[in-house]
Amino acid sequence: MTQPLGRVHVLPDDLANQIAAGEVVERPASVVKELVENALDARARRIRVDIEGGGVTLVRVTDDGSGMDRKDATLAVLRHATSKIGSIDDLRRIQSFGFRGEALPSIASVSRFSLRTRKPEDDEGTLVRIEGGSPADVGPCGVAAGTSIEVRDLFFNVPARRKFLRAVSTESAHVTEVVEAAALCRPDVTLVLARDGRVAREWLRTQSREERALDVFDDEPLAACRGERGPLAVEAFLSRPERARAGATRLLFFVNGRPVKDRTLARMVANAYGSVLEPGRYPVGVVHLDLPPELVDVNVHPQKAEVRFADGRAIQDALYKIIAAPLARAFGLPAPGASPWAHYHKNRAEERSLPPEPATPPPPATAFLPGLFGKGPASAPADASGPAPFGQRKQKPVDEATPPVTTWNGSGELPLPEPRNGPSGQTIPSAPEPDPWGLAADTPPPLPVPTPTPPPIAAPPRSMPYPTAEERAQTADRPGAFGSLSFVAQVRRTFLVCEGQDGLFVLDQHAAAERVTFERLRRSYETRAVASQRLLIPEMVTVTAEEAAIIEEAQDAITRTGLDVSLRGIRDAAITAVPQILAARATPAVLLRDLLSELSRVGERAFSGAIDLALATMACHGSIRAGDAVSKEEAEALFRALDEVDFAGHCPHGRPVVMRIRWAELEQKVGRR
Repeated sequence: MTQPLGRVHVLPDDLANQIAAGEVVERPASVVKELVENALDARARRIRVDIEGGGVTLVRVTDDGSGMDRKDATLAVLRHATSKIGSIDDLRRIQSFGFRGEALPSIASVSRFSLRTRKPEDDEGTLVRIEGGSPADVGPCGVAAGTSIEVRDLFFNVPARRKFLRAVSTESAHVTEVVEAAALCRPDVTLVLARDGRVAREWLRTQSREERALDVFDDEPLAACRGERGPLAVEAFLSRPERARAGATRLLFFVNGRPVKDRTLARMVANAYGSVLEPGRYPVGVVHLDLPPELVDVNVHPQKAEVRFADGRAIQDALYKIIAAPLARAFGLPAPGASPWAHYHKNRAEERSLPPEPATPPPPATAFLPGLFGKGPASAPADASGPAPFGQRKQKPVDEATPPVTTWNGSGELPLPEPRNGPSGQTIPSAPEPDPWGLAADTPPPLPVPTPTPPPIAAPPRSMPYPTAEERAQTADRPGAFGSLSFVAQVRRTFLVCEGQDGLFVLDQHAAAERVTFERLRRSYETRAVASQRLLIPEMVTVTAEEAAIIEEAQDAITRTGLDVSLRGIRDAAITAVPQILAARATPAVLLRDLLSELSRVGERAFSGAIDLALATMACHGSIRAGDAVSKEEAEALFRALDEVDFAGHCPHGRPVVMRIRWAELEQKVGRR
């Protein structure tokens, strides 16, 4: 009976369990995670996972663990019934995966659930059946020692949840990731994954984390990084920098054997590669962090996917210092810096994959835990000026003698020159100059004054990799602006210096080329007119289960980018063609991995947005790079190409393409005015 509004009442158990299931059971992979972790807590040595229909039709997890008697099996399906903890002190020192007693009743409330279990010393097993949260039906059964749990017809009684599940291949891929994570955290356990009756993956028991990592990552070359610092012990196995990917989806972290997601730790690992690793890219690999359980809180996330450290900053610093030197030795990288913050990258590529940190980080917990890492309370970096806190840029001192140089932001305007004085002191007005750049303003540039004013802080670039309608309108009526430039020289193999009618122009060669390539790729994608270049020999790429599912689901979108990709078996993809515009510079495997990385986040944004970001990443790899020599002819061809695209003021990631120094500003700087 429906309760009247405004009346406080206790929810029925079946409703409470379904509400809890909304947090615990997101998809079939969530069911597999909970059941596999229960098996590991039961000291199983062999675990088999069977799924059908991506786990929606069936999930079965069978283990050879300790099993349960009838009393425990009956209690196990009740809310908040657990064998893992009994007091607050137990929670503070928890080392098991589960401890809340919510998983089994939550799963049983949204499925047709059955549990078969037997302790080794018992002659008879126990069978518990529950359908959609109904009262448990308990009876005897014959079963091998251990536990076998079947979950059928997931969300059969919650159709609103079921319709949000993805394709079978995608759900299967998520299940594979969960079982892979379990294999990485417990190399001493054999795990078998079977899909629709066929064994898809098997990880045999080993005593070495390194052997298991090589098995999971398909023998990809990994550098072993081991060390201890204070109470923290780290064992990491990380790929070469050229194997890095856009996003940290294949960089896995385990804290005391528990799989966790921590973006700041991912940054520290990327920073340990120094400048060799491009911003926004992360290596493939696994990082194990072991520390006393009382120094980490695991009870902070509904799915226990996140943890909170007693001193997060100390953990980050220690991780960097443990892995940086071994990585440098293994891969011939430059000597690592003393601080992880020296290599902190902040640009649009990283901001797409990692959310911004708070402007003011919380005070380090070492202030309350003196001597935790053998250094007493946390101290500031040796360099007092140090790196800026997360999410902030360090302000630079203003040079009083340096007039401001304005960067073209694609929508603002640069000032006109100051009126000049004639021989007798009269003012000679400057004739208005045509401004095809859209940079002119009504106010003159400021002259140096005794008390300098810091330059205004530029607004952060848009998250969109392409211009707004207003910006397109502002640049549409300025044909030939870049083509009118006279090339002067290339500087540091990064910048193109040019002379124009109204000033000196400096172009970022990579940002400019990237903008052109992106617009051409985007136009070809929209018109389905992309030109592809066939490879003489197909390039084989090992892909994850999730990536294989994306190739199946998004085959048309991938083909429209100019990549011709097909699956050859469960874990191999063959690239037979690449976009012609990228063929000379880009590596096919890198193009595919970056495209799949962006498409894997399609659930977080519109599909068109994911494609735009993927094309931007592809354009980045297929364009002129900083460090490439550019001839006069190539520079002039680039200028002409910039005039042909819709918006040439920024690269797709938001960096400005061109900076202008007006002649008046230059004359003022050298004392000619």
